[in-house]
Amino acid sequence: MKEERILIVEDDVNISENIEEILQLLGYVNIDIANSANQAIKVVKKYRPDMVFMDIKLKGDKDGIELGEIIQQMVDAPIVYVTSYSDPAIIERAKRTHPAGFIVKPFNSNDIHAMVEIVLYNQRTRPLLMEGGMAGGDSSPYLVTDAVYIKADNAFERVDYKDIYYVEANGNMVTIFTKNRNFTIRKSMKDMEDKLPSQLFLRVQKSFIVQLAQIDNFNTKEINLKTGDVVPVGRQYYNSFLAKLNTITES
Repeated sequence: MKEERILIVEDDVNISENIEEILQLLGYVNIDIANSANQAIKVVKKYRPDMVFMDIKLKGDKDGIELGEIIQQMVDAPIVYVTSYSDPAIIERAKRTHPAGFIVKPFNSNDIHAMVEIVLYNQRTRPLLMEGGMAGGDSSPYLVTDAVYIKADNAFERVDYKDIYYVEANGNMVTIFTKNRNFTIRKSMKDMEDKLPSQLFLRVQKSFIVQLAQIDNFNTKEINLKTGDVVPVGRQYYNSFLAKLNTITES
């Protein structure tokens, strides 16, 4: 009996049950099935799977690639995309999420067997590689990991991450709202996402990034910060934002 927990995200019942049956024959007993993005997010929050089989074409407002990006922010679980598509544009989108692999429909039991054994073996042995020093140590490339240095008035000023409240874009400029002063610089939001650590900051709308620790309360349309500022939430960003927070709701 194999203890790893595997999540199957697939809105075709026949396919999800087929994958489940193959996994059971291989000795896996902790298997969950979700048929929508919302259900998948709930399962991930509750059970934290070790591996995910993800259908790319899901019904609803998010496809499997968008959902995969959300799940990657919630758990460190490898994702294997299950797809019948060979569209180069879709493959390129999927590649940007660094999947553990692809399985093309129609598949057989050997396809599933080979994929699950390799992916989970790599997942099990990765901590050993890191302890042996083969993973490169600290994941941050910077010597200072609790602050950023922002150029202003011909000098670089240190700003602790905890003192950055939010970032707002306006055209090709951004304003960084901080505890002591605001900085307006020529920068893209993509650049700001790359500079600010993802475990502390999250883009919640096309033009806004917030520090998660500054959130006081929120709903589906806006976030109220501890500073009293109100930041809008974009519909396409809401699930990703929600996935970053530890929430308690009615069952």
